[in-house]
Amino acid sequence: MKRLTSRAEDGSASIDPALYDEAIRRLAAYEDMHDDLEARLADLTEKLEQRKADGTLKGAAGNQLLAQKVALKTTIGMFDIYGIE
Repeated sequence: MKRLTSRAEDGSASIDPALYDEAIRRLAAYEDMHDDLEARLADLTEKLEQRKADGTLKGAAGNQLLAQKVALKTTIGMFDIYGIE
């Protein structure tokens, strides 16, 4: 991925004004991705709670859902590490 921003020694970010439109488009895509990940996690959490209530959480399918939840939480956590909340 080609960076659109540059970092100064003090840690501040800047952008060439000619790249502004592309930076806004890419920022919107990141925000859309974050929203989608959060929605998927909420849906998955609901499915896991339903399976737990039904007593069908154990087994391969339940393990796959739990693994997906861990993967989603890890990905969302990366946004938090980098201050993208």
